[in-house]
Amino acid sequence: MTTPPDELSATARAVLGAGLGCLAGAFVLPLVVFVAVIIANRLNPVCGTPADSGGCEMGLVSSTITAIVPGVLIGIAVGIALGLRNSRQKPRS
Repeated sequence: MTTPPDELSATARAVLGAGLGCLAGAFVLPLVVFVAVIIANRLNPVCGTPADSGGCEMGLVSSTITAIVPGVLIGIAVGIALGLRNSRQKPRS
């Protein structure tokens, strides 16, 4: 039986970064979009009036849900890039 290597390969670091980036992006971007739309709704004088008919709330929900897929894709790309960059750096001794 062999012992596992101490250092991860560049591919392993990229895959690990993609997985972690995927999870982070799936939460961070929708949260940012949610807060931005809430701020925009607070600045819109029509939101909350009877003329709105729930449009501002529907926009809040739909934009937050729609932001999940781009968040995942951006997170994967950033995770791969950071994983590859970290694997190419020389270890500090």
